[in-house]
Amino acid sequence: MSDLKISFEEVHAAQQVVAGAITEMEDLTKQILSQAGLSQAAMQAPAGQVTAETFDGIGGAGRALSEVLTQLQHDLSSIQSQAAEGSDAATSIARSASSAAVASAM
Repeated sequence: MSDLKISFEEVHAAQQVVAGAITEMEDLTKQILSQAGLSQAAMQAPAGQVTAETFDGIGGAGRALSEVLTQLQHDLSSIQSQAAEGSDAATSIARSASSAAVASAM
């Protein structure tokens, strides 16, 4: 097993970064998709259609990235929950061991 450890603060900081990124991607995706609709309506020429399709493609990629970031946020929450459970279990075992040591000393 690796000696690498992650603190609750590090997980929380990562969650905040991901939450900010999700919000930014959702806002950017909305802007891009609205521009795609405007471009398509404003320009019926082939160049306008290419522009609209490009915006639509970028918007779809932004939506996909937002979904991946949401999954990352879920994964970070799972890590935090599992770490808390492990910490609680370790505390319980430590208390049991110290109680047993006190009882055997009496």
